Amino acid sequence: MILGQSLFSVFKNSIVMVILLVASILAVGLILERFWYFFRNRFNPDKGLDEFQKQLTAGGPEKALVWSRSQKNPLGRMFTTALQNTTLTSEQLYGVLYGMIIRERLRLEKLLGGMGTLANAATLLGLLGTVTGLIRAFGNIAASGSGGPAVVAGGISEALVCTAFGLFIGIPTLFFANYFAKKASDIASTLESTSDLVVVIVERVKGKGPAAS
Repeated sequence: MILGQSLFSVFKNSIVMVILLVASILAVGLILERFWYFFRNRFNPDKGLDEFQKQLTAGGPEKALVWSRSQKNPLGRMFTTALQNTTLTSEQLYGVLYGMIIRERLRLEKLLGGMGTLANAATLLGLLGTVTGLIRAFGNIAASGSGGPAVVAGGISEALVCTAFGLFIGIPTLFFANYFAKKASDIASTLESTSDLVVVIVERVKGKGPAAS
């Protein structure tokens, strides 16, 4: 029961509440999908670099390439890209890795725009529900010619419930959208700083360039 009304009555009497319900389901789906994606693509840059160097030292580029392809995360894909372009100069390899980092960032930020839009839309829909609820309340007063509690209760309850439900959806969704955006930015920055070391390691293995000397 919400303000004396059953949940069925609340959603039956307000199209805005139905839209907010759909928005809440979409928001939960997007949040869970991003959590799962970030969990599957987690990595430790220090341990990854150490293992990458060990694989190169012990088995050469071929063995290291097999190992890097087995790492299903952005760092493993960076190692794979570097090993597949060992014939390039340092500057060219930097460019290739930078392009790869941009693609990874786009994958990390996927759906975040939709999540932010849902957060803003839910809040505005709650405000719309408030307005429609007040219109209904004043319409009942005009129709009945009186302003007793029984006359305005339905419209006022619709207004309050829509506002609360919109904020209940919008605030957590906006929080998670900002959290994932910050996480994507941090991962991209980590990859950028790691790419310098990857180039140095590859150049050292090739036995040329400043790294070798």
